Amino acid sequence: MRVRRLLAWGAAAAVLLAVFAAYLRPDMAVTLANQLWACFQ
Repeated sequence: MRVRRLLAWGAAAAVLLAVFAAYLRPDMAVTLANQLWACFQ
């Protein structure tokens, strides 16, 4: 049970770190959004 909780906290921290990194490099976020949009066209 403790390992599962530790993994959940680690995953939450990784998501928050990814969001913070996206704010530091907005051009990367725009590029990823454009690539995702291109998949549906």
